[in-house]
Amino acid sequence: MKDSLRLKTSVGTCLILALFFFFLGYYIIDSQKKLLEENLYEHGKNIASLTARSCAEYLPRFSYFLIEDLALSVEKSSQVAFCEIYDQDGMPILQSGNIVYQNRKTKNTAHYDNNIMVVAHPIINGKENLGRVEIGLTLDQVRQDIKTKTIDLVIILIGCMLCTILALDAFFRKILISPLSILDNNTRKIANREFVTANVGSRMDEIGRLALNFNYMSKNLESLYKNLEVKVQERTHDLEAANEKLVISIARSEAMAVEAEKGAVAKSQFLAAMSHEIRTPMNAILGMADILADSGLDGEQQRFLEVLQESGETLLHLINDILDLSKIEAGQVAFEHEEIDLDHLIGRAFKVTSLAGHSKGLELAYSIKRNVPTRVIGDPARLMQIFVNLLGNAIKFTERGFVVLEISLSEGRSSELGNKIGLHFEIKDSGIGIETDKLDSIFDRFTQEDSSTTRQYGGTGLGLSICKSLCEAMTGRIWMESTKGFGSSVHIDIPFATNDVVYNRDSILNDQSILLINDQNYSRESLAVRLSAISRKVDKAHNFEVGKSLISEAAKGSIPYDLIIIRDNIHGWKWKKTVSSLVELGIDEKKIIIFANVEHHHIRDAFEGHVLLKPLTIFDLEKVVKEIDLTSNTECKPKPSIATVNASTKSLNILLIEDNKANCLLIELFLKDLPHLLTITNNGQEGLDERTKNAFDVILMDIEMPIMDGYEATMRIREWEIEHQEKPAKIIALTAHALSEVKDKILTAGCDCFLTKPISKEKIITTISTLL
Repeated sequence: MKDSLRLKTSVGTCLILALFFFFLGYYIIDSQKKLLEENLYEHGKNIASLTARSCAEYLPRFSYFLIEDLALSVEKSSQVAFCEIYDQDGMPILQSGNIVYQNRKTKNTAHYDNNIMVVAHPIINGKENLGRVEIGLTLDQVRQDIKTKTIDLVIILIGCMLCTILALDAFFRKILISPLSILDNNTRKIANREFVTANVGSRMDEIGRLALNFNYMSKNLESLYKNLEVKVQERTHDLEAANEKLVISIARSEAMAVEAEKGAVAKSQFLAAMSHEIRTPMNAILGMADILADSGLDGEQQRFLEVLQESGETLLHLINDILDLSKIEAGQVAFEHEEIDLDHLIGRAFKVTSLAGHSKGLELAYSIKRNVPTRVIGDPARLMQIFVNLLGNAIKFTERGFVVLEISLSEGRSSELGNKIGLHFEIKDSGIGIETDKLDSIFDRFTQEDSSTTRQYGGTGLGLSICKSLCEAMTGRIWMESTKGFGSSVHIDIPFATNDVVYNRDSILNDQSILLINDQNYSRESLAVRLSAISRKVDKAHNFEVGKSLISEAAKGSIPYDLIIIRDNIHGWKWKKTVSSLVELGIDEKKIIIFANVEHHHIRDAFEGHVLLKPLTIFDLEKVVKEIDLTSNTECKPKPSIATVNASTKSLNILLIEDNKANCLLIELFLKDLPHLLTITNNGQEGLDERTKNAFDVILMDIEMPIMDGYEATMRIREWEIEHQEKPAKIIALTAHALSEVKDKILTAGCDCFLTKPISKEKIITTISTLL
């Protein structure tokens, strides 16, 4: 009922009429009130005028009793509250009790309030103003009349309003409410599929046209509904057929998903198998190449061997790239959280890649901004992999100029990193550059700028793709800026965790005073910045003359230089001339460090100081200073490590379980110069039988073997040792697998450690020494 249009119309009409009659009544009552007050005022004015004329005759004769009688007679009127007479100075002439004898009636006391209307009139005799008369008129009668008229008017207006409401209600119901009610009821019927028509008479106004349109719509809907039923039946049949096809498609999709999952497993198994099958012969190839390198070959044979070793290393690098990319795709890469010394890690990356750069005469350097933390928490191996790839690429495509790496804090990422710190790495080179339209695709797999790049420089195009995948896996990003012919810049942003405690580097360089003489501006400035963070004093000179003056000043002062670092070729000065000039200045040759490229053997043979490769790292300089301190102190000579003594003097009984004849021969050649006794078996069962017969210090266990693999053989050996309370032998797994799940399985089986093929002589001897 509350949503009824009739109710809303009636309420609205009542409100409008109530408001209208309210203002109308208010206007009428206010008009009546003003009229009555005006009449009363005119009446009072007449009385005051008559009283003033009488007083004008009495006052000159001082007839105050007559004035009193006059005032009393005026006050006898029911509408007069008081009558007051004042002289021309405003002083009262006639007041209650001041001239009236005790036996006479007193006059009304004058009072002024909201119920009194005061009318004043001057007393004039001729042209002389003798005073004034004030008549106080009561408003009680006026207000009583107004009240009576108001009640009568309200009753009349209410009656008029009710009559008007009833008339308007009947009118609206006839011309509006009833037709709309008919249309409303018919609409509900149409909603219930009863297609009826509305009859509102022969009206041609808006309601009539609405009814005509409604009837037309009803007939059309009836026709459409009948046609729709037929079409719905047809569509239902089509949907049932489509649904059957969808069910079949879903079943096929599920089958394809199962096949895809099997394919992914098969791909992983294939890569693992390929890794094993390729690494196993590669172990023998590279191992034999190392042995041949120490066999006294002539020049031509040595060149052939270098080609063999380089090709083997290239093939091994390709295998590692493919495995890394596959693991990243499968989300199987696990990242370590270890402390990283940025200076040391970047220096190692340059050492790995600097051979080609030095042969081209490139300036290789790196700088770390002062506000960058010296150590962060992350995965050093993966970070090293990224830098080796990017630095190797930069050096490969740069024929002259420089390759530099700059480390700074990331800009604008502090709000999104939380408690981590963002580091920005920029690798810049002066190489061939890349076309701008090819920058977006340069990080795609197996992609290089064009086919001629692959022919000229080699490579598979996997390096940058792996770098991008690793950066994104570490929640970082990588991008490149380049102009063809003007070099490239690779940018990396990676967040790292930091230690809560501020790290103060305890270095042997803390108390050192260092002079750096280098004519390569970038290398000099970047190294000076890194050294100044830990050393007591660092001075720099761009030529020998400036360095000479600094040495002279330091000699006169209290802080002489503890270390002199020079470039091998400064403005045409060869190293011999520079060193001899420094010696003439009183510098100990052992405290001079020359940094040069890889071709420095001729320097080392004729120089008592130290020669280091570019770029210099803090770690390299610390090692040099320690050696200088040790050689200067004859009482503190380095002692050989226990591992070295054991490896060279203690004879071990070693069991090799390996099915590959070439690898057996390789291990035998690795150990032939050592006093160890080697026993060889060809599969896990033979190895188990041999272990149960004899005691062994070390067991070299291949993983993939016929009859019994390395996993089962290791577990059976451990069970036998526990059962017979035998001292456990150290088992070193030899595997060609590089997947982390395989390595975890090896350690779970009971091996003490593992070596990934290809295996070098130094690696296997060091591992045995470490375990024992």
